[in-house]
Amino acid sequence: MRNLSHTFNRFVVYNLLFIFTLSNCTPAEEMDLLLTNFEMHNPSNKPGSYSEQPNYFVGIKGGKIAAIIDHSEGAKLPRAKKTLSLKGQHLYPGFIDAHGHLFGYARTFSTVNLFGASSKQECIDRIESFIALHPNKLWIIGSGWDQNDWTPQDFPMAQDLAEFSDKLIYLTRIDGHAAWVNQAVLDTFSITPSTTVEGGQILDGVLVDNAASLVTLPKLTNSYWREALLQAQDSLVKYGLTAMTDAGLTTNQILLLDSLQEEGQFHLFVNAMISNNEEDLTYFESNGPIEKPLLRVKSVKAYLDGALGSRGALLRDPYHDLPDHYGLPLLNPGPLNDLRERCVENGWQLCVHAIGDSAHHVLLECFNELDTIADLRFRVEHAQIMTPEDSVFYTHPNIIASVQPTHATSDMYWVEDRLGSHRVQHAYSYRRIFNASNERVAFGTDFPIEHIDPLATFFAATTRQDKNHWPAGGFLPDQTVSPGMAIYAMTSGAAYSAFGEETYGSIALGQQANFTILNTNLWNHSPTLRKNTHVVKTIVGGEVLYDRNSNKGR
Repeated sequence: MRNLSHTFNRFVVYNLLFIFTLSNCTPAEEMDLLLTNFEMHNPSNKPGSYSEQPNYFVGIKGGKIAAIIDHSEGAKLPRAKKTLSLKGQHLYPGFIDAHGHLFGYARTFSTVNLFGASSKQECIDRIESFIALHPNKLWIIGSGWDQNDWTPQDFPMAQDLAEFSDKLIYLTRIDGHAAWVNQAVLDTFSITPSTTVEGGQILDGVLVDNAASLVTLPKLTNSYWREALLQAQDSLVKYGLTAMTDAGLTTNQILLLDSLQEEGQFHLFVNAMISNNEEDLTYFESNGPIEKPLLRVKSVKAYLDGALGSRGALLRDPYHDLPDHYGLPLLNPGPLNDLRERCVENGWQLCVHAIGDSAHHVLLECFNELDTIADLRFRVEHAQIMTPEDSVFYTHPNIIASVQPTHATSDMYWVEDRLGSHRVQHAYSYRRIFNASNERVAFGTDFPIEHIDPLATFFAATTRQDKNHWPAGGFLPDQTVSPGMAIYAMTSGAAYSAFGEETYGSIALGQQANFTILNTNLWNHSPTLRKNTHVVKTIVGGEVLYDRNSNKGR
């Protein structure tokens, strides 16, 4: 497997070769677009450092980077159909979210938004407001509630929704691993306290993990999804995202997204994981993978356990705040090993959700049996709780950690309640994983579970603080990463985790012309940096899809 330093060094070598060429001849090709007047930033292979080039120009042709020119050396600029001055702003490789849920995010634009609700009553108030706007809707669907933000921090119950007895209420918890439903839903689907489901738990009005599958939600039309996905795209580019990995899609969802891209309506690259169910796996075994300029479908998503907030994450020892409860195993070692072999046989990348230290250990042991020569890049999704001795598994060249730094800063208020004071010291150990893995780490948000903003990811990773700069010094501050590490994991590292490092994720010749332009230098440790930083422009394939100043995009 290639050493990751190649990813960084390629930028320097290719650019020097091209600069030399420009210094000795007149460029014959006319560029579609020439970017001028910016400060260019690339991550470095030296932790905490980076490359900064204030005198460079970037030429774009056919949606790709065709020239990187050091004008301070007196190189002659190529002709260009259009020149765009960035007015001294800061040019970064296009930001990538390595783990999100595009369809889930698109759905939030037309459902009850419960994110940030500070109490059960606030959730109910928001439901009432939504129904007032949509009185004829039978199904009232929402997402984002988190009982950890309430006082007391108890799960809601079906009876809390009693006033909506003429509606079917289905509200997904913020982590996507539990659903709060009313009695009408329980009755419609014959769910009682005696109902059992493997890998799930039925509480009074809350269906945890696999128990949520007992409810069949109404099917939405393709026309609905097409409009919703384009609305989601507008939001992604507003926050500077140029590509993403979708962590689990059905065949129908993948084909719908493919059609939007083929029509030229959806412009962002998507690395789509196939949901781990037999129908979808069989389809792609029969039809083969999809490898197109904007879509890669050659990965599989599986779940080993649930989430920490809903106590579904599988722990080695009981939950500190719920003795005798260890979490929920969603996939046992035998079927996990079978799935690993099936993926190897089909040339698929296996990506597995593992949050608790027990699930994490089982998965790392499974992946540790992989060949070290073949380029497989199997991914551990989330990797939130890890015993110190398990970090050695990340030295395996085919194990990649895909983590979400804002999970740490969202969970830090209550995670010690779940784990206790000793075990919490081994939570969200991103620096430890970076060090063990030769920086084979990718950052994402898990949107819509966390906010989609990649800048929130950057500051969570580098400060371990919330937006109010709490706690002083950061949450488990020894696990902060440098700005260079964070930018790498949001760009080149995220691309590498999706087998895309040769085509996107860095500022290098031949790469897709994807850029995120900010108004600040992220290596500046000013206390006001977080408050003052924003996206100025987002460029995808050489096209400006978002411009803060002209309100292009949403």
